[in-house]
Amino acid sequence: MEMCPLRKNHKSELLVYLQNNPGWHTSNELAVVIGVSQRSIKRYAKDLIDSTAILGSEKGYTINQQQTNQMNKNESLNSDYGSIKRVLMNEFTQKEGLNIYDLSSELYLSESTVLKLIKEVKEYVLQFGLQLSQSGDIWRLNGSEMNKRKLISDILYRESRQTFIGKDSIKASFPDVDVQAISDSINGLAMESNIYLNTFDFNNILLHIAISTHRTKNGYQPISSDNKVLSDDVSGSTKQEKKFGTALITSVEKISHIQFSDEEKHSLILIIQFSITRKHRNLEDSITPNTAMLVDKLIKYVNTMLNIDLRVLNFREQFAIHIQRLLERSSHGYVERNPMTARIRKSSPIIYECAVLISNKLEETEDVDIEDDEIAYIAMHIGNAVSEYINDLHKLYAVILIPDYQSDLENFTSQLGRLFSQDIVIGQVIHDPSELVEKKFPRSVDFVIQVNTETPIDTYRYTNITQFLTQSDYKKVGTLIKEIKHTRKKINFTNNLEKFFPKQNFIVSQEKLNRDDLFIQISSILEKKNVVKVGFAQKLIAREKMSSTAFGSIAIPHSLEMIALRTEGFVVIAPNGIDWNSDNHNVKMMFLLAVNETNKQAYRNIFDDFSQITVEPKNIAILLKSKTHEQFINTLVSLL
Repeated sequence: MEMCPLRKNHKSELLVYLQNNPGWHTSNELAVVIGVSQRSIKRYAKDLIDSTAILGSEKGYTINQQQTNQMNKNESLNSDYGSIKRVLMNEFTQKEGLNIYDLSSELYLSESTVLKLIKEVKEYVLQFGLQLSQSGDIWRLNGSEMNKRKLISDILYRESRQTFIGKDSIKASFPDVDVQAISDSINGLAMESNIYLNTFDFNNILLHIAISTHRTKNGYQPISSDNKVLSDDVSGSTKQEKKFGTALITSVEKISHIQFSDEEKHSLILIIQFSITRKHRNLEDSITPNTAMLVDKLIKYVNTMLNIDLRVLNFREQFAIHIQRLLERSSHGYVERNPMTARIRKSSPIIYECAVLISNKLEETEDVDIEDDEIAYIAMHIGNAVSEYINDLHKLYAVILIPDYQSDLENFTSQLGRLFSQDIVIGQVIHDPSELVEKKFPRSVDFVIQVNTETPIDTYRYTNITQFLTQSDYKKVGTLIKEIKHTRKKINFTNNLEKFFPKQNFIVSQEKLNRDDLFIQISSILEKKNVVKVGFAQKLIAREKMSSTAFGSIAIPHSLEMIALRTEGFVVIAPNGIDWNSDNHNVKMMFLLAVNETNKQAYRNIFDDFSQITVEPKNIAILLKSKTHEQFINTLVSLL
């Protein structure tokens, strides 16, 4: 689900990036990161240099650590985002409408500027079922109390810049609420009830209680028609959870000297139950047969689409619990907010893509809507399993060549295996070099480890070590592993690029482009080449509606299914940006993929390698300088 953005303060964004990324950064790289022109970067940088917040040289720009804290504080006071937030928060907390002239005076802005901000706010609140209405000079926020609370929560998550929302930020947002006392109460009651709360669970419960307490103190309470779930309950909830929720609400009422309505209490209990992570060691849990069957189908589907096998027992059980809770939340219209969504999408695209596939299948089979935040939680659950599976596939097959008089061979191979468990599979142990030619191995040999022998080997790469596994031995094996992996990856990447990205599928455009228009244009080209069938553009748009394929200034659009007649990719470099969606108007490079299912392994490798390269802003800046297909391919391979 696409979210309407609030206006960004690019100068503050530049300062934050330099704070979080020490070292020198070129204007070209920073333009990619911030999503503006190099000229704008230089203008913002000049202001920051003048205020001594950053330093500039021929190497680019870097943070001035001595001045950072004070400057950051000053910047935040003047941000457009902050102004918009204040407008919104006033809409929430004031019983009467807001006068445009009062707002202008309060924000130290002209009436025309305030009206522009209100226009942005008006578009922003629509996604929560809210409307801004005007009567003369007065503006009012109309909609249900529960939807207004969703809006408050969303603002706080956006303001957190995709980091954890913790106790301190909640305190700052609700000074009229005793957040510390409520936090202590949650901790104490959870321990008494043997309830496990991870960081996300705890902060989510604390935030919703703080919002409810703040709204109740100011005279706002939900009514029955606000919330469709009031007559329902959460299936599978234990007595522990219900008792915990009831006790916590009673404690909050006592701490805050308020009385929640019955509707408010029921709504909070549901949120608390939805927010509790189930762990077998702490909570008895049951997975319905339907959920178990569904999870097996999802695991099979991911394997079919991406060649990733998630059939790991512990993963399956924990994932089934999460899916069951997710479906319960979705059926009640409740979304678990995730402050890590954008970061996961950008840093782990292949894992996020797995989560998107799972979410799409859930939407199809279970008739629910899965939003980006929930997709990110799925990614968090499957992340370790996906990474472990991919790492296992990339492990090298090593053969040990060691004299047969070597003592304690079993201990030696076991120790070697432990040292390099993430990188190699130790195949067979042989005692004579001739066995390398005569013996049949279960898979192709990547290299040979010679122990206490220096026999020249022509057929395989090898290294020589002692039986003592010294630091020098460890370094020798580690260096060879790194060299082989990198060489193999480059060769495979180059072969895939040359095979699936022909010269004619490369465009550099100086125009400001539109995503859907570009999809139609490129799909038409691919249709004429008999790569895809008519209607491929609509398949690409459908995938974007599920969750954006853009992360920062890069996008890797593709359909949800591998329906291409044959596999091809298409590259578009647009220095002036592609208007991607309401949240991203500045994608500078598009790596479109049309995939036939016979090439799903190659697709996953291309997707993974390209994502790995473009996660670094400096690499994107280098790639954007490419003028020709050959230059682009060569640069891409060199950056791997």
